[in-house]
Amino acid sequence: MKNILIYGASGHAKVIADILIENKEHNIIGFLDSFKPVNQDIYGFKILGNLDCLPDLIKEYNISGIIIGIGDNFIRKNAYSKISKIAPNLEFITAIHPNAIIAQDVVVSEGTVIMPGTIINVHAKIGRFCILNTKSSLDHDSEMSDFSSLAPSVNVSGNVKIGECSSICLAASIIQNVSIGKYTVVGAGSLVLKSIGDYKQAFGSPISTLKDRKADALYLG
Repeated sequence: MKNILIYGASGHAKVIADILIENKEHNIIGFLDSFKPVNQDIYGFKILGNLDCLPDLIKEYNISGIIIGIGDNFIRKNAYSKISKIAPNLEFITAIHPNAIIAQDVVVSEGTVIMPGTIINVHAKIGRFCILNTKSSLDHDSEMSDFSSLAPSVNVSGNVKIGECSSICLAASIIQNVSIGKYTVVGAGSLVLKSIGDYKQAFGSPISTLKDRKADALYLG
């Protein structure tokens, strides 16, 4: 098994660790985190340092891969850029829980995390570094662009396009044949009946409020 690190040490990162343990394909050496102390125990593994420590850790532990355990799309994208500069030869790991149901022709790109109970139907395409959270569903011919995410229990119908760094929050639903722009957030429990543009915050069932937002605006509590 290849030795890998997890960047980030939040609840999301712990779920990723559990998926990797279930799959038994990688050997988790530990976590990297910019805010928590070194040697803190996270799900049975230690925090080994922050990104500044990455080159030394690669040499010390013969690290061949890393997975980004950060739920916020914009922050995850920035983390990818930093890691790529620090360690350009490091592989970015994809994690798919064995209980996910994925059609044979679905495209899943590098760095993506697919959690327990997720359903992805035929001819769907998942971009790089996406998150499909617990019991989310993505129906046929739908596409998620890089760094986008579905929260737990999100339902996305067929022929839907979700833009880069956009987030569909807890238990929201999107009907067929609509598009969500880039850097857009659809609020928890919302119902999307028509397309939404870029850099928007949308909520309501059906959507009744639409506001502008910045790419780096926080949306996770």
